[in-house]
Amino acid sequence: MTANFTLFFAFYLLTPLLPLYLHETFGTPKDVIGLVLSGYTITALLFRPFSGYFVDSFPRKQVLMIAFGLFSIFFAGYLAASSLLLFTIVRTLHGGPFGAATVANSTVAIDVLPSSRRNEGIGYYGLSNNLAMAISPTFAIFVYSQFHNFQLLFWLALAIATFGFFVNSTVRIDAKQTLNDKRAISLDRFFLKRGWLVGVNMVFFGFCFGVLSNYLAIYGK
Repeated sequence: MTANFTLFFAFYLLTPLLPLYLHETFGTPKDVIGLVLSGYTITALLFRPFSGYFVDSFPRKQVLMIAFGLFSIFFAGYLAASSLLLFTIVRTLHGGPFGAATVANSTVAIDVLPSSRRNEGIGYYGLSNNLAMAISPTFAIFVYSQFHNFQLLFWLALAIATFGFFVNSTVRIDAKQTLNDKRAISLDRFFLKRGWLVGVNMVFFGFCFGVLSNYLAIYGK
């Protein structure tokens, strides 16, 4: 739960202010800002269906640490990106480990929960997402209003994500039998057909949030 909190805290720390950063630093038009930031979500979406397969096919702790480690390292890329093109590349690639880390972290959380209290535990685990979503953007805007320094926010996101990586390194899970299925890879392994209706519902939720989050800081200013 703590690692998941840091994962989403680092993510939401930059979400409301990246449009402002692109506008002030690179003079990016507002329509281009939407295109640049959409790459992150698209890459995360592409990685998620395959992340579950990797979590089941390889040691889950190793998959989690690799995904979480890459997610943390990519924040350093924002510090190094000196042009809009480099920033776009870093931002787009960053969505991959984010998508994989969220899947792996949730799977490991289920593994470490006792079966008798799994539903209750998942409720608390999910609460960490909500707390991060509520606190992090407000904290980010406060830091920006005080220091007007985007580099500081990038360093904070890097430090918080790295802390979550080390928290996850202390989690102990029992070794589980990985999949050794030699059948031909089919669509059913990556997409749960029974879940399409819930998926469509989440699309509407994400659309509403995405439209507002990209421009909220600019609108507020």
